[in-house]
Amino acid sequence: MHKYIVWIVAGCLAGMGWGCSTSRPRTVAEGQAVFAAMQQAAAVAGKKVEPSLALVKISKGASSPSAPGVIRIGGSSGSALLYGAVLTARGHVLIPSVVKADEDNRITVFIGENEYVARVLKTDDTLGMTILKLDADENFVPLDFSKSADLAVGEWAVIVRPTDESDDFLKISTLVACQGEVAGRHRRFLLNLTFTGSSGALVVNLAGQLVGLLEGGMVLAAGDLRDDLKSFLADAAGAKSADDDKKKKGWLGAMLDPINKEYAKAKGLSVSSLWVVHAIKGGSAANAGLRDGDLITALNGKPLRLSGVRAHEYFLKSLHPRVGEKFSVTVLRNNAPLEISGAFAKPPEPPTLRAEDLGVAVAGLNDGEVYTHNLFAERGVLVTEVYRGSPAATSGTMRQTLISKGDVILELAGLPTANIAAFGKVLETLRRERPPVVLVKYQRGRLTGYAGLNLAIGEKDHGDKQ
Repeated sequence: MHKYIVWIVAGCLAGMGWGCSTSRPRTVAEGQAVFAAMQQAAAVAGKKVEPSLALVKISKGASSPSAPGVIRIGGSSGSALLYGAVLTARGHVLIPSVVKADEDNRITVFIGENEYVARVLKTDDTLGMTILKLDADENFVPLDFSKSADLAVGEWAVIVRPTDESDDFLKISTLVACQGEVAGRHRRFLLNLTFTGSSGALVVNLAGQLVGLLEGGMVLAAGDLRDDLKSFLADAAGAKSADDDKKKKGWLGAMLDPINKEYAKAKGLSVSSLWVVHAIKGGSAANAGLRDGDLITALNGKPLRLSGVRAHEYFLKSLHPRVGEKFSVTVLRNNAPLEISGAFAKPPEPPTLRAEDLGVAVAGLNDGEVYTHNLFAERGVLVTEVYRGSPAATSGTMRQTLISKGDVILELAGLPTANIAAFGKVLETLRRERPPVVLVKYQRGRLTGYAGLNLAIGEKDHGDKQ
């Protein structure tokens, strides 16, 4: 039925010569007919997504949603009204705002005329979105992101918004036209009308196909969101706590730099490519076979987008590294394309040790630490903290502390400290022997230096960080 209405609208517009300089004057009746046909087309187009529309109310002491486009209601009541979409039959609801979990919040969600209590399941600050979970056992109608469509410039679209009991739960359909497209990790379609306070409303074309979500007055392309939402939803359904979520995060283990635009154009390369500056030993990238000097052109079969810093950001946001999850990259090596596949591993957690006797906290060195901190030593322990009032914090020359954060300790009392274990053994020996002064050999940038630490300093108070 909706196809016929779309054709009727198109026929009316063509017959009336809209947009043509030789068009004859239009009668009132003809204008009314076109308007009625378009309104009917808009209503029919919105029907397909209506079962997945969600109206979300967050009442005080709720944390105020931080994303733009939130409709404030109720004055001193401190309540907020947002739009969203049902993602799963089990009642996961997406809203394009960041809402932090708070026990004082009361979140109610209207699906049609039915009201449900909901809780915050997970937020993603990068996406600027939140997934809620409805407290209900029934089945819901999820929004189908697999059949999304783009908007061409000049194409009509329909914004569909639900209402609450004050408006008899009507669904409001508003006709808009696309005026352009904004590139980015997720494309956004510009509209001819400004819609503030309607973020989360669904947008469809006149054939009823999902185009995207309204956000900040623009339409966030559903096709670009699909993969991100899939990962986001998997995280939300699987993570039980922040600690569990942390354990699941994977690590690529590679330092990347965007290709120079002029160089890329001169060599006929994609301006979105990224150089592998360093593949860290033992990292997911190195284990998969990535090498320093490789040029990444695609991730998981999709060409990279944008250029410069934005290309780097696009790549990082597209990764979604999860421990055990597979990834693939297309690289150019010696001017030949190469497909490399691997799996994300856990990020390294170097062993650490607090040495209050000296007034420092130290961590073990690995290839990543050496490269990231631009260290000139590959053996030793890295000083991560210096505690105020301690032997290490005593001022030396030019008012600099004897030992500084970022130094690499090579020896204690003439004994090598090649790693945390060696450092700990030497420290235990010093604690037994209790010498008044300890000579520390350290590496600071290119400089190798020595510092004599008076262990009598700060014996009673050395717990504050410098």
